[in-house]
Amino acid sequence: MHLPKYTARVSVIVASFVVVMSVVYQQVSKLQSDISDLNYREMTGSRSLETIQEPKDIRESLCVDFYQVVCKDNQVISDPTGSVQPDINGEVEALRLYETILHRHPNWSNEQVDQELVSRIYTPRRKKMLLEIYDWIQKEMINFIQKQSNQVISWDSKEELIRRIKLIDLQVPPPASLYANEPDLFTKNDVYYESFPGDKRVIRVGGAYLLSAKSWFNRVFTIAHEMSHAIDPCELELSKIKIEGYEKLLQCFQMEKNIDKNQLRMGCAKNSYLGELFADWLATQITVRALEFYSSKFKNSDDLSNSIINSVKDLCHQELSLNPTTDSHPDSKIRVEKIFGRNPSLRRMLGCPKEGSTGFYCSFEGKMR
Repeated sequence: MHLPKYTARVSVIVASFVVVMSVVYQQVSKLQSDISDLNYREMTGSRSLETIQEPKDIRESLCVDFYQVVCKDNQVISDPTGSVQPDINGEVEALRLYETILHRHPNWSNEQVDQELVSRIYTPRRKKMLLEIYDWIQKEMINFIQKQSNQVISWDSKEELIRRIKLIDLQVPPPASLYANEPDLFTKNDVYYESFPGDKRVIRVGGAYLLSAKSWFNRVFTIAHEMSHAIDPCELELSKIKIEGYEKLLQCFQMEKNIDKNQLRMGCAKNSYLGELFADWLATQITVRALEFYSSKFKNSDDLSNSIINSVKDLCHQELSLNPTTDSHPDSKIRVEKIFGRNPSLRRMLGCPKEGSTGFYCSFEGKMR
């Protein structure tokens, strides 16, 4: 049920509070960074941490310590398709829009306010881009499943996985009534998947996400992650479906310490950690394919590096959101470094030396270099 108008006014107060906290956070982060840099210079006598530690080519840095480069600070970078702001920035911007609409139209009903907010955030251009991304991911995901060996995913299992992928419905306003049962999503950074009885599977996109994550590659990873939940181990477990390739993949996750023995044994009984880990892994395969597909259009190496970084940049920001990620998600370092950064195809694109390999990578076949 939608809140009455007087309750909606609380959002104005919340927005002001968030703005203040955002500024405070940025100031504290900068202070901590300055202090760390000062301490380092005192210890080494050097003028700058960056001039000592960072190689000239950012690709070399990504090969050496992917997580550190992607998540080392709150710097916003742009790739050829856009940038990725911290989650909280999008939520603040969405709440400011909501506040502005309330001030300009104090006599409007909640439905009118929501419709105006939706028209400003879910523009025709943004909606078109999301639907095109969804179509592209669906084709790539189906192709990825079809290419797997029948020894790890049988033909019948492939058909079931593909059937589930095709049933996903990406719901993007307008109309605002599409999210009538959860209008708060217009000002949230959430993008989520939900399954319902009767094979109904839905993905919904928070308005704040569209304001904070404008990189095409980040949107590919995010939407692919949510679509992956339609075929994740927890979803299949509910339908009593077992696939050999999934067992090998999960065993590899354990061997690579992406998941511990207790989590693997408990499966999906306690939370959806297995499902989230799998969704990150499959989304990585799709996003790397997107980077490969468009790499020929990049003008220089920075275009490639920045696109790679932006693909998962928001995973570093997740703890700053007004709606923090729960413990069902893997740690950011596992998600960014071990699942995404160690992908062999990604490392080849970066030109990482084979002798500097960070170890094995997991697949439906088990371990692979």
